[in-house]
Amino acid sequence: MADRTAPNCRLRLEWVYGYRGHQCRNNLYYTAAKEIVYFVAGVGVVYNTREHKQKFYLGHNDDIISLALHPERVLVATGQVGKEPYICVWDSYTVQTVSILKDMHTHGISCLAFDLDGQVSVLSNKKDFTLYRKLVFQPFQIITIFDISWDLYQQSKLVSCGVKHIKFWSLCGNALTPKRGVFGKNGDLQTILCLACAKDEITYSGALNGDIYVWKGISLIRTVQGAHGSGIFSMNACEEGFATGGRDGCIRLWDLNFKPITPFLIMQGHCEGELWALAVHPTKPLAMTGSDDRSVRIFYLVQYSLSLYLYSFCRDMTEVVHIKDRKEAIHELKYSPDGAHLAVGSNDNSVDIYGVVQRYKKAGECVGSSSFITHMDWSTDSKYLQTNDGNGRRLFYRMPSGKEVTNREELKLVQWSSWTCVLGSEVNGIWPKYSDINDINSVEANFNSQVLVTADDYGLVKLFRYPCVRKGAKFKKYLGHSAHITNVRWSHDYQWVITIGGADHSVFQWKFVPERKSKETLHLAPQETLVDSHSEESDSDQSDVPEMDSEIEQETQLTYRRQVYKEDLPQLKEQCKEKHRAMAMKKRERAPASGLRLHFIHGYRGYDCRSNLFYTQTGEIVYHVAAVGVVYNRQQNTQRFYLGHDDDILCLAIHPIKDYVATGQVGRDSSIHVWETEFLKPLSVLKGFHQFGVCALDFSGIHSHTQGSKDKIFVIKVNPYMPDKLITAGVKHMKFWHRAGGGLIGKKGSMGKTETMMCAVYGWTEEMVFSGTCTGDICIWRDMFLVKTVKAHDGPVFSMHALEKGFVTGGKDGIVALWDDTFERCLKTYAIKRAVLAPGSKGLLLEDNPSIRAISLGHGHILVGTKNGEILEVEKNGPITLLVQVKHRFSCQICLTSGRCCCFSPDGKSLAVGLNDGSFLIVNAETLEDLVSFHHRKDIISDIRFSPVTGKYLAVASGDSLVDIYNVMSSKRVGVCKGSMNYITHLDWDKRGKLLQVNTSAKEQLFFEAPRGKKQTIPATEVDKIDWSTWTCVLGSSCEGIWPAVSEVTEVTSACLSNDRKLLATGDDLGYVKLFKYPVKGKYAKFKQYMAHSTHVTNVRWSHDDSLLASVGGFDTCLMIWSHETEGRREARQCDSEESDIESEDDGGYDSDVTRENEIIYVIKALSTNVRPMTGVKPLLQLKEPSVDERDAVYVFKLYSLSADVSDLNVLVLISAGLFSFQNNLTFTGTISGDVCVWKEHILVRIVAKAHTGPVFTMYTTLRDGLIVTGGKERPSKEGGALKLWDQELKRCRAFRLETGQIIDCVRSVCRGKGKILVGTRNAEIIEVGEKNAACNILVNGHMDGPIWGLGAHPTRDVFLSAAEDGTVRLWDISERKMLNKVNLGHPARAVSYSPEGDMVAIGMKNGEFIILLVTSLKIWGKKRDQRSAIQDIRFSPDSRYLAVGSSENAVDFYDLTLGPQLNRINCCRDIPSFVMQMDFSADSCYVQLSTGAYKRVVYEVPSGKQVTEQAVIDRITWATWTSVLGDEVVGIWSRNTDKADVTCTCVSHSGLNIVTGDDFGMVKLFDFPCPEKFAKHKRFLGHSAHLTNIRFTSGDRFVVSAGGDDRRCLFWCHLFLTNRILLHFRPCIPCSSLYSSFFESAY
Repeated sequence: MADRTAPNCRLRLEWVYGYRGHQCRNNLYYTAAKEIVYFVAGVGVVYNTREHKQKFYLGHNDDIISLALHPERVLVATGQVGKEPYICVWDSYTVQTVSILKDMHTHGISCLAFDLDGQVSVLSNKKDFTLYRKLVFQPFQIITIFDISWDLYQQSKLVSCGVKHIKFWSLCGNALTPKRGVFGKNGDLQTILCLACAKDEITYSGALNGDIYVWKGISLIRTVQGAHGSGIFSMNACEEGFATGGRDGCIRLWDLNFKPITPFLIMQGHCEGELWALAVHPTKPLAMTGSDDRSVRIFYLVQYSLSLYLYSFCRDMTEVVHIKDRKEAIHELKYSPDGAHLAVGSNDNSVDIYGVVQRYKKAGECVGSSSFITHMDWSTDSKYLQTNDGNGRRLFYRMPSGKEVTNREELKLVQWSSWTCVLGSEVNGIWPKYSDINDINSVEANFNSQVLVTADDYGLVKLFRYPCVRKGAKFKKYLGHSAHITNVRWSHDYQWVITIGGADHSVFQWKFVPERKSKETLHLAPQETLVDSHSEESDSDQSDVPEMDSEIEQETQLTYRRQVYKEDLPQLKEQCKEKHRAMAMKKRERAPASGLRLHFIHGYRGYDCRSNLFYTQTGEIVYHVAAVGVVYNRQQNTQRFYLGHDDDILCLAIHPIKDYVATGQVGRDSSIHVWETEFLKPLSVLKGFHQFGVCALDFSGIHSHTQGSKDKIFVIKVNPYMPDKLITAGVKHMKFWHRAGGGLIGKKGSMGKTETMMCAVYGWTEEMVFSGTCTGDICIWRDMFLVKTVKAHDGPVFSMHALEKGFVTGGKDGIVALWDDTFERCLKTYAIKRAVLAPGSKGLLLEDNPSIRAISLGHGHILVGTKNGEILEVEKNGPITLLVQVKHRFSCQICLTSGRCCCFSPDGKSLAVGLNDGSFLIVNAETLEDLVSFHHRKDIISDIRFSPVTGKYLAVASGDSLVDIYNVMSSKRVGVCKGSMNYITHLDWDKRGKLLQVNTSAKEQLFFEAPRGKKQTIPATEVDKIDWSTWTCVLGSSCEGIWPAVSEVTEVTSACLSNDRKLLATGDDLGYVKLFKYPVKGKYAKFKQYMAHSTHVTNVRWSHDDSLLASVGGFDTCLMIWSHETEGRREARQCDSEESDIESEDDGGYDSDVTRENEIIYVIKALSTNVRPMTGVKPLLQLKEPSVDERDAVYVFKLYSLSADVSDLNVLVLISAGLFSFQNNLTFTGTISGDVCVWKEHILVRIVAKAHTGPVFTMYTTLRDGLIVTGGKERPSKEGGALKLWDQELKRCRAFRLETGQIIDCVRSVCRGKGKILVGTRNAEIIEVGEKNAACNILVNGHMDGPIWGLGAHPTRDVFLSAAEDGTVRLWDISERKMLNKVNLGHPARAVSYSPEGDMVAIGMKNGEFIILLVTSLKIWGKKRDQRSAIQDIRFSPDSRYLAVGSSENAVDFYDLTLGPQLNRINCCRDIPSFVMQMDFSADSCYVQLSTGAYKRVVYEVPSGKQVTEQAVIDRITWATWTSVLGDEVVGIWSRNTDKADVTCTCVSHSGLNIVTGDDFGMVKLFDFPCPEKFAKHKRFLGHSAHLTNIRFTSGDRFVVSAGGDDRRCLFWCHLFLTNRILLHFRPCIPCSSLYSSFFESAY
């Protein structure tokens, strides 16, 4: 069997040929040791010219593109490309890393520079640059930068240059101030490419035209012209003179007077394109390379030098032959071992065989490949050739004929002269899992040492054993190349491996170290050992990661992400609306009249939180648990609750005056609540800044925000002496922040080894800071400098509190320590143990010396919070009192493993506890002594139950999908319940103790007979008749209604029926406790819902007398006690809500108008999408840059007290079911059922039954006379109507009949004043009604339903038609600004068009029918329906002979109108790529152009329907109209913002000078016509909401009419054409006409 281990031999990078000169500048320097430092690919090279040796820095993982040398010429900084690029600072002597700077840039670091003292490095990413001084940064947004340089002769001076600018910067503190260079008359303003600074404020710069500009300060004083023939890319200044390099290929040395000095050559390499060709000499140490830069180079491997350089394939060597038989590229060449033949593989999918002796006459051809040839190998006898191709096929051919060999038996004894193929059984192991067939670019085997070297697309050189038969073989890998490696070859004597990079243009020479020498000590650079890895996933053996505390590790791994957030519920319910609409019509049981009130919470969140426990001003204790803020009175042992959060609270801070509290929670959009502790009222809710969770808070007097640390932040503290300063601490960082302008600037604390900080406080002065570390030390800081450390605890220091003259600390060791003010002396320690608990404690400690997570002082006591959820109060003289505890008393005494369930016996004397390891215990309920234990199952015990009355049997359910039945008296197992498909979740006994009900996670409801466990099948109707002792199951017909509409994403985890069998309490995955009226039959029952738990509620149970309900949280680890309040004495509470997942008739009835209004989704213009279902490629595609990854951030808020004074009694508030009207302390609300409710304050006084027969949509009242106007849905009759006027007490009314020529049965808005009532109707009309005579005057008309799609302007008059999906076509007069007539069609209309003479109108319908009306009589002249889908456009030909009808069925039908009203179709257009949007006839009626939904414009002949494809013919066509949004003539109308929305309609004016467009954003735009250039300039006009559907010029181009989709309105725009020639001359690209809205008609 083949050895799958990595080979014992190895490679060592010995030489790199070439230098990165393309796309980089200023990247070549002399070091202090007179060595040359530069970079190639991803390798930093230090080249000793005297000894002809190279050293390599291999700390980068991508292309290096910038380099800077420290002023002392020892340290080097290099920057790379990448999504998250970084800078490496390394030593040029040892080539070891000194520092890595990262997390500040994206894309790449293009420029670097050190200042005079080496403390500042400046990095440029073409568009910004950042300053590093002791890891401080400040970003700037500027124009494109090409070079930066520190002025080494002036402190804190910096120069930058780029596109048409040079800037001189001054660094003051952390701020940079720029001054732009003044070119003046001494030089032209142009792009500056490079810089060099000299003494006396002199700066030299190289310009794009080859000149050198000399600057004094910020002014240009002279120009050295013609220094180079073209752009100067690099410049260097020293005491002896200058060196410059330009695009002309010249390097020029200058003295101080700019006299030239001759240079000499040091290193050469390939430059442009990609490097693919590689071959080694068969007998000499030579390697040849060929590149896209049109050069072939021969390298001498022994002397590491270029032996021969051929440019453009010049004839310096004798040409033997020149052959070109193929059109595609030659990818592979190989001579046969006997030298008789040459095999040439090309991208033409073939291999040509040439005879060498016959002067390369073609001898054969191999044509079996289906793709381009990638690799070839000859057999040792030159009789066979194997090939690989781009499709991953391996083929064999007989030589020299080229005949394919298909008999594998013939090839068994073939020996191969070389192996460079990447496919074959011998090299199967080189391929990683899930790799692309082209990942590995090149391979070559070393038969002597039985190793194989590979090169791949990831820049890795790998060394395998050969043969490498089985996949997954191990290897050694080596880094150096920055991108794909295109070829690899062994030298003739197998001493070296040569690799070439494609994009990095580099040639690497690796020394092969055989197995016998690899055990010897090799002088390798440290970086080389790091890349020698046996697998791609292996960690470095030199890893220096310190041991991490288990608690801190657990806390740092918490993400607080939820699969479903509570804010998702409304959206999820909306998605279920259609699914459950049928259920909404059914009557459902009402919610119970009684309710719950949160009474007490056992627990405190300490396992992942710190410093979250404080005394209030009144001596109460405030803390948090689950989603509740708790204020605890320790004297009375009572709690009050803040219930404003809806998810886990993670942090708590108290205001310095100790009466305000801030709490931060988990959430997708995490919120911070600020509330007061006396009345528990929220003062402010801050959100919109954090994701996943807010983990640290503190009060401050400033408002600002900034990016924090990429690592988790544990604590934030504001300086109490200077509120504009603060500190943050967390995983491996401590940062000191101060306010600067509108932001915050942070500096990392200066310390040796970076520690994780768990807590921090300010000391006795503004400069002193004290922090606790994960190792138990206290760090003492002055400003940002570490003064000293003090060992304080054995384990992490989790909490610290500052006193006036000292400190109190608490740590994982369970010790509370009292210190002096300098941490030099520990004054006293308090050990938290059971033995020292005071008699008045509320329970027992779970363990001695629990981990302390919070400490606070006040009122003469020390308050301590532990990881186990306990709160203790320590008196200064020693006694410790336990105040709060979450863990049960038995759990700390009897459970050796974690418990899962428990149950009391019927007499209350015994307690059964199920454990996670599959065992269970029965203990004495009083003494907690063990009575018996069993361990028959391996999986968890999920539920456990005693049988009722005597408790003779015990049912034990497990995760093994079984229920065991035990006889308690005999302590024996007597039965097993089998047959469930999944693990058991719930158990219940009947009252006789003979029958078990079982629920499983597979949603099974099963029944078993005790004691043997025989399975029983019971009909659902009989289950309800069984008298159950308890009901904790969640399945069955009697609890069907507890499951919500969104049960796909949330589970009901627990249930419990009260002892009086009237109420069923449930808990679910979202942390809700719900109360239902039992039995809960029918789906989606109503309930009362209570929010306090943060995540899933694992169990709920009623007390024996139903006065209390206990609920247990899962991850929030707390026990909540709810008091049961009956209907008579119940008060409304903050957590008490009456909810339902879906609406029903029982909620007030169903109304179509109300339902339609509730289902409306309003979309802002900026989020508009296509109004039509378009496909294909848009005329213009816009690319978006990738977003920058978000990081943790620090935010500081300033809080203001907000108040509102409502003094005006005439306040109207609109809701979907009616309207509030406040008057004389009375409130009137209209309901969906037509009733009006009269309220006094919050109490319902009376109900005015059936004020309207349908919903009451609107109300209005005035202070003048107090009369009330109501509007609703009601058909007019003698007794009533949709509009009514009531007296002040809403007892008497007068109904108005709205006489408008049509029935008005729905009023949506009313207003009253000066004897008139203004009415807005469902029919989109505004009517003015006289109170005395009920006279009606219609003020505004409009379309009422559906978008307006059709617009047709009259050819000679200023009138136009609109067609909408409300089934009407309306005629409008522009000059009179009113509707002239309306035609009801009976079906939605989509298109309308006038005939050229204006005597006929064609209307296209949504059902595929079209109608032709006579204008004078509005009678139907003809109608036809040849299509089944919507008519998108309809047009008369200019000669009035033809009618073209375009539909959604990808068809255009032609009708000859001269044949009469029968409207027989004479032809149609075929092969239309998508539905038709717009159509236009040519002026001669011979052609029609179509714009389609596939973004393609097509032209057809009329009436033959033959498509015209010749562009020359199309260009000669003159169009009668132009409404197409597609075509070369209108490319410019498409803007850059059309990636999600489209230009929907357009129209060219009759004069042909302008084109007006409408789009999905609701904008009307005016362009010059034609506009063939992209992004043409235009004028823009607003008025519509989203989606314009149509637009037209009227006759004479005086007006433009636009139609809206969702807004259902038409806008009239007046068209003003400006004839000013000066305006046309100076602004030819901007339309010289303008629009203004002359009339605004709104559909109500």
